[in-house]
Amino acid sequence: MKHMASEAGGPSFLARFLLVLLGVAFFGAAYVWARKDSDPRAARLVERISGKAPQGAASP
Repeated sequence: MKHMASEAGGPSFLARFLLVLLGVAFFGAAYVWARKDSDPRAARLVERISGKAPQGAASP
C-alpha cells in the first residue's frame, strides 16, 4: 500500500499548469466583472463578451 502512494506523486506538471491558468482567468474575469459599473473599458469588455446592450459606465 505504501508503494502505491509514493508512485502517485500528485498531478502532473501540465495538470497543475492548466489549473493555475484557469484560476488566473477566473480571478481576472471576476475583477473585470466587479469593475464594470465604474470603468468604461471593463463595461465594454463585459458587454462585448456577454452580447448584451451597454449599461452603466459604457452607456453614453
